[in-house]
Amino acid sequence: MERGYEFAVVLPGHGTYRVTLLEGVEIDDQAGETVGRWSAFDLHARGDSEGAVYQELLGGLQQRIAAGPGSPEFEAFAVYVRERGSRLSDEEIAARELTQVHETSVRWRITDDEQYVVNLWRDAELRRDGDTVTVRAFELEASGEHLGQALQTLNEAVSQAAGKHDAPGPRFDEFTTWVRANGDRISAEALAQEAKDLRDYLAARDQLAPITPDDIDVQSSTGIPLLVDFWAAWCGPCRQVTPVLASLAEQWAGRVLVRKIDVDQFEGIWEKFEFRGIPAMLMFKDGEEIHRVIGFGGKESLIAEFEPHLAPVDR
Repeated sequence: MERGYEFAVVLPGHGTYRVTLLEGVEIDDQAGETVGRWSAFDLHARGDSEGAVYQELLGGLQQRIAAGPGSPEFEAFAVYVRERGSRLSDEEIAARELTQVHETSVRWRITDDEQYVVNLWRDAELRRDGDTVTVRAFELEASGEHLGQALQTLNEAVSQAAGKHDAPGPRFDEFTTWVRANGDRISAEALAQEAKDLRDYLAARDQLAPITPDDIDVQSSTGIPLLVDFWAAWCGPCRQVTPVLASLAEQWAGRVLVRKIDVDQFEGIWEKFEFRGIPAMLMFKDGEEIHRVIGFGGKESLIAEFEPHLAPVDR
């Protein structure tokens, strides 16, 4: 993320604005760490790069305006956008959305052994009528209150028309031929690796005991730190980090407890622990957080982050 990135912000009742949100952020270097201050929203962030700081500040802003239109925080944000941005015409909005649609790739499965990544909507047409978006492709059409809704409905129509190899729809042969001609086939090696990764993830997931947020105080007061993996079933990076955490739980046995919390099971958990992305790995001692890592940068990175906080080795 760069300071000059232009955002398209939808303000209900006011239209869509193009605005360079981050231009008001002040960046400073303090003892080798990048520090950002967004005075307009009284937000602060620290990171190892400007890009990381910008992402953290945007996450803080999203959390602040999460209550939506009508809340004081959102209305202050709306004023900021209207004062600094330029309102887009319906034609400009449609053009931006159409570019987004044309660049969207999907995974298409013909059989377990034959799968493709394909730019399914590359020839799609889009029109906007006020707050209604309509997308047309493959002689099928769907509308919605926003682009995502229209695309989801269109995708469902395509899926129904195509069907599956063991339950083909009326246009199965047509779509299969089109995908084979226009998609990039996923190699057998890549499919085999995905299958192995899934098996490893499922096995590792069962090795890490689940807890609730209310368990943290007790489980982090045993004399050794508690490392909690905040995860969700829909999170791709969570599937990558789970086998690594299971391995580290064995490697660091007696020096740390490793547990997991499914963020989808507890309302308000994002706000309670103040993170905006997962996997979020938070370490606690005596009920207090002592370190955290957001995202997954590899096993060696996790070791470097958490090893200094482990309980000492018994001799």
